[in-house]
Amino acid sequence: MSRFVAVLGQDAGTGAYRAMKEAARQDGWKISEAGPSLWIATQRATVTRYPIAVGEVVVIGDTVPDTPLSISSADNADSACQELTRKLWGRYVALLLTPDHRLAGVFRDPSGAIDCAVSRSRSAWLIASDTPGWMVDATNDRPAISWHAVAEVLRDPITLSSADLLGGWKTVLPGALHLPDGRNRMIWSPAWAVGRSSPAKAEQLRTTIDGAVAGLVRDRRSLLVEVSGGLDSAIMATSLRAGGYGGQVLWLNTHGPYPESDERPYAEAVAKVLGVQLTIISRSVQALVKGLALEHPRSFRPSLNRLDAAYDALQADLCEAHGVEGVLTGKGGDVAFLQTATSSILADQLHDQGLAALFGRTAPVIARRMRRSAWRTMRAAIASARRPREYSPAGNALLHSDIRNDESPSHPWFRDLGGVGPGKRQQIVGFVSNLGLHSVSRRSERAELLHPALSQPVMEAVLATPSYALTKGGHDRLLAREAFADRLPPALVQRRSKAELGGYYGRVIAANIGRLRPHLLEGNLARQGLIDRDQVEAALQVEHLIWQGGYLELMMLALVESWTKAWLR
Repeated sequence: MSRFVAVLGQDAGTGAYRAMKEAARQDGWKISEAGPSLWIATQRATVTRYPIAVGEVVVIGDTVPDTPLSISSADNADSACQELTRKLWGRYVALLLTPDHRLAGVFRDPSGAIDCAVSRSRSAWLIASDTPGWMVDATNDRPAISWHAVAEVLRDPITLSSADLLGGWKTVLPGALHLPDGRNRMIWSPAWAVGRSSPAKAEQLRTTIDGAVAGLVRDRRSLLVEVSGGLDSAIMATSLRAGGYGGQVLWLNTHGPYPESDERPYAEAVAKVLGVQLTIISRSVQALVKGLALEHPRSFRPSLNRLDAAYDALQADLCEAHGVEGVLTGKGGDVAFLQTATSSILADQLHDQGLAALFGRTAPVIARRMRRSAWRTMRAAIASARRPREYSPAGNALLHSDIRNDESPSHPWFRDLGGVGPGKRQQIVGFVSNLGLHSVSRRSERAELLHPALSQPVMEAVLATPSYALTKGGHDRLLAREAFADRLPPALVQRRSKAELGGYYGRVIAANIGRLRPHLLEGNLARQGLIDRDQVEAALQVEHLIWQGGYLELMMLALVESWTKAWLR
């Protein structure tokens, strides 16, 4: 994945920071000198400098287009960031510098594809995407864990991407300008994108996705393309094929040992339409034990991409063996194209069209998908349209009651939602949740994880399109199906079911109960009083897993525990 560490300040080239630079160079990082008091160490990321009226913008990462760009007319940090979001997109972090080379702010692109946090000492700023060992060792800095922030993440995992989990480090939020005084000023947010442009028609949605795929794979000589058998990955695969990508491609389908996680017939149908050879890998029952890894690298935050450790390791090995530079996925498509059936779709239509919406086709379609009466669906939609519900996390019975019952701060993307309908609010919640898909993992160490559905142009297109238009009256991702119908096998276009992985994760937990008990019951979360040991011990029984579930809650606890151990080791 793209990684960087930037050091800015009068002492950037002296003392510990000079030693840090040499350590980075010896570790194979590329060093860019961007002025007398700024150096940037990068891996798989370019550094581009743009003059503006009040200083300079240094962009770290990959952007589309990659041709020279003029933002010289920008007369302050805010307008410079606004120009960036209007004129380019990609996977980047921008440093805004004053004419005398001081830090005016740090901007992170709306996709959040590159993590970013900022730390300040008396003599220099550190701006980084993660915490490589040479950075921590050179400064002799072992930041303390903020247990209060850890508690917030456990209470509401959706806050993981915005949490300040390490003392002295402040997270730069996607779409935000982080100011030297520590404030984050939102330049771009999903609420801003809602209604900003015209709703996308099928042809426009297809063009946007094709462009996003082409932009993300540009200059990458080899790809691994996930062909899961689902609609979203198939759409991205067909866009890649239609765009005439000329590099090497490994078209990959993996399936578990149980019928609910086996979608080979659909994946093979997609491969046949594309005219490509599909590589199929079967995951055995014995691999279930490897599905849960209890080690974690030191990083700014726990990585959701490590939850399924067996899949992560499998893809990492394939990337290594085939020289893969990018992994193209359909992740985020269920949120972008709206897969979930909910009465909030009808509520959005009521908000925009009035009571006439009740006499259309949306109510019966939603009712049938939700397996409830049309009257009940309409009542729920009317109530939601009148007073949209604020987001609140689901309760986690495994946490200590003091933690479980406390209030979590809302994610910044949930603020200023006045005028945003219930369906769009749920879509924004989904996008916030999916920010974790950009996190570090074994496979991201070897190749870039490319999620077109979570790119800025696709997010803007679908957010500007009403939920009832994306679903064409409440159907499962119907606008996207119609946009790509001529490229996809008919069986997939008509399919409405989806693979179920809940049972797989339950079996992973069951196969690892012996390792999980000491990991959780004798770990840091227990010592800090963040979990209810009795509830966790009860949950770690096969009978409880069968009848009560709670697999993902246990996996999340295990992941956060592993992350704390990495820093306290």
